[in-house]
Amino acid sequence: MIDLKDYLAPGFSHEFKLTVTSEEAVGNFSPKLDQLLATSACVKAFIRAAIEATDQYLPEGYITVGQSIEIFHEVPSYIGTTVNFKAAIRDIDRNKINYDLLAWDHMGTVATGKHTRAVVDWALLMDGARERAYLQDQGL
Repeated sequence: MIDLKDYLAPGFSHEFKLTVTSEEAVGNFSPKLDQLLATSACVKAFIRAAIEATDQYLPEGYITVGQSIEIFHEVPSYIGTTVNFKAAIRDIDRNKINYDLLAWDHMGTVATGKHTRAVVDWALLMDGARERAYLQDQGL
């Protein structure tokens, strides 16, 4: 396994702005909330920020995969609102990267959270996934 500290360090981060559209409200599953940023859209944005903060620095053939995410979606964001999403590496433990998450708009914090991703060899990951699919097809 590679030593991640040769490639990454606490503090590495990525942030981007997202203007809330009806597409980001879809995950609410309630017509009464179809004008508001969905929690599932926050999760998707945080995952994007974490990947963009990390994967570009890894050696060829390695990627990150999600292991866990915990967010607190604290306030609503109406369609048309611009929300900033940021993921910052808090620490690295062997092949695990732990991130702090923050989303905010012009009024303050929208969501916070924590996320863990594991660094894996992409080819080995895909081999394992194909093997599981094969075994399922065989009824095993």
